[in-house]
Amino acid sequence: MPLSLLQRGDTIPPTESTSPGSVGNWSAVLVLVLFALSNVVIIFPLRATIPHVITTSATNLLVNYKIMPSRSRPYKTLHLHFNFITVPLAAVLILLASKAIDGTVVKSGIVGADGVKPINIMALFISLAYLAISLDFTGLLRFSAFWVARKGGPSGKRLYLYLYLFFLTCGAVVGNDPVILSGTAFLAYFTRVTGIVPPTAWIFSQFAAANIASVVLVSSNPTNLVLSGAFGLSFVSYTAHVILPFLAAAVLVYPVIAFVLFRKRGLIPTTLGLELDDRSAGILLDRRGATFGSVLLLVTLAVLVGTSTVGVPVWEVTVPPAVTMLIRDAVHDWRSRHESQATSEIEDVPPTSPQINTTPTITFPAGIASYPSLVSQLQELFPTATTIVSRLPIALLPFAFLMFILVQALSSKGWVEVFVRWWAAWIAKTGTLGAIGGMGFLACILCNICGTNIGATILLARVLQVWLAATPDVAPRTRDGAVFALALGSNYGAFTLTFSASLAGLLWRQILREKGIHVRARQFLLLNVPIAAVAMAASSVVLVGQVYIVHRDT
Repeated sequence: MPLSLLQRGDTIPPTESTSPGSVGNWSAVLVLVLFALSNVVIIFPLRATIPHVITTSATNLLVNYKIMPSRSRPYKTLHLHFNFITVPLAAVLILLASKAIDGTVVKSGIVGADGVKPINIMALFISLAYLAISLDFTGLLRFSAFWVARKGGPSGKRLYLYLYLFFLTCGAVVGNDPVILSGTAFLAYFTRVTGIVPPTAWIFSQFAAANIASVVLVSSNPTNLVLSGAFGLSFVSYTAHVILPFLAAAVLVYPVIAFVLFRKRGLIPTTLGLELDDRSAGILLDRRGATFGSVLLLVTLAVLVGTSTVGVPVWEVTVPPAVTMLIRDAVHDWRSRHESQATSEIEDVPPTSPQINTTPTITFPAGIASYPSLVSQLQELFPTATTIVSRLPIALLPFAFLMFILVQALSSKGWVEVFVRWWAAWIAKTGTLGAIGGMGFLACILCNICGTNIGATILLARVLQVWLAATPDVAPRTRDGAVFALALGSNYGAFTLTFSASLAGLLWRQILREKGIHVRARQFLLLNVPIAAVAMAASSVVLVGQVYIVHRDT
């Protein structure tokens, strides 16, 4: 039975940011305009070419002042990138320069305010991401996918169901990003060798399953981490509230994708032309690492659940295991290097055929790449650890902090209070049903226009915080319904209108392109809207019944 929403009281204490503010001044308008502009560019990133005359003049100036050496060959064309990091950063700098906001707003957006602690959230997210990516790097997820494929046998429809259930399970345990990283590459290979053309039904099923399942655990999606911090939710309480709505969505979405959207002959073949054999076991690259990583991840999740009710900061639970896994990966690389050297010395006596270098190419951020010798040495000594670090979603950190700052700026200028009044008027007319349906709809839509589902969650969580602080007599069922409808919508919103509704969507499209599979924006919208509508409707109906049963006496 779901637990109560708040573990440390029924209301959120008012803070300075909940005091009403006026939006009728230039600074408030500037904050809103820059926030909107940032979100537009996140959806539609731009790249502008810097005119050659500017590049040449700047270069000559630097050479004349001996800041940089002269070069005989021409310089490459340079570009300005307006994306999900540069534009929000510019927006914050403009607001600071114009004194529309001060350092207090920036500090609150980084250190935290009103129960939301961005530093703790990001430390938790990155540490769990390392554990999940390291586990994936052992080949466990691909190995498991092939094992599931073998269990499906020659029946295409049975295998389709098995893979759907498999991606649901993996998405719930390790989150949607690892499922997108490995599962997408697996499906591209699998559909190619089995002759399934186009692979539309399989890749859309995987994308929906991964994002539906990411709602189950707080650790499975950064949006869940934002909500748990904002409303003081324990891991147990959070999962208890969303597990039944998740199951309803998972059950009802499958017939929609299997028998309605992809019923066309050939999309889900009745029989497959290839049976996978035991050679798929070779995909498990590091058996010991897979075992160690699986146990470490499961223990970490168990400790998170056990300590979430006693006030232990979550990053203190997840950072040590991530460091442990990093050390284990480095030790594995060190031992493998020495074993390879020993083997090479033995093989030097009887010459063998040349070996192919299979070490992956690693791309580091520009700041690190200015030390090529250090990078190459690290890559040579610790190929596994450095590759995993390079795959971490590091770019998410500045993006999330900047969005926290911009939302805090909206709050400091009174815009959140304006949104709260609109929300309160809606609740006054629609009650609990409107709270669940309205928040679910808003979350799904704003994921597409508010800087991905992370930006939408930060903004809507802030609105709900101020609303609850201003109306402490709100019905518990209405309160719970709004908060957990936001949890559902922030996850399901990833598969609605645009790729940029989530970073997982952008990653999914990129991997598919690399594998020669192109999904158009219109196709993404037309196929995902009915899936998201069914998922949100099913979950909302269950959530309505759930809050009325739990709070039957209120």
